[in-house]
Amino acid sequence: SDSRFFYQGESQQAALHKLRYAVESRRSAALLAGPPGIGKTLLCQTLRDQLGAAVGPFVRVVFPLMSSRDFLVYLAEELGAPPCDPPQLTIEESLRRLEFFLDENARAGKHAVVVVDEAHLLEDSGLLETLRLLLNLQYQGQPAFTLLLIGQLPLVSAMHRYAALDDRLDMKMLLKPFTAKETAGYLEHRLQAAGATRSI
Repeated sequence: SDSRFFYQGESQQAALHKLRYAVESRRSAALLAGPPGIGKTLLCQTLRDQLGAAVGPFVRVVFPLMSSRDFLVYLAEELGAPPCDPPQLTIEESLRRLEFFLDENARAGKHAVVVVDEAHLLEDSGLLETLRLLLNLQYQGQPAFTLLLIGQLPLVSAMHRYAALDDRLDMKMLLKPFTAKETAGYLEHRLQAAGATRSI
């Protein structure tokens, strides 16, 4: 995704502002939901581009249909946690790697962000409890990273069914479809970003 193509309708602008606030104030977790094709992934890319040097690493999980073990191994690798020798690839090992890395990261004054895209699929993969437990990782009493759950509208009802994680969300945002005026503005913006030199 190329954030040059991101068009800030009113709903998108508000969501981007709130996501930036969640990350920069080092909140524990936030949720962004909306219908497919409304620009959630592009908004996430724009957020990444706008965040300062104190935020990082910024990891985006795009396929959350995996086991807890595989998810934790993947997350440790993507964050850049030092490997074990020889690697066991167990849940326990991955948690130790994550805890070590996030402590070192926070000690260096940085704050990691973990984005789970297509998060409406998490209920099927059984990862909701894994994510809740991951949010227990802290540094000096503060969250060691910010978790951003981004998905389609069923994500909201999935959180209602899983109150233990829902309670950990500091904010929830719903992206709304463009108004007619915003749709015209969006088309104009995309044409210009693609190199158009005149209005159509």
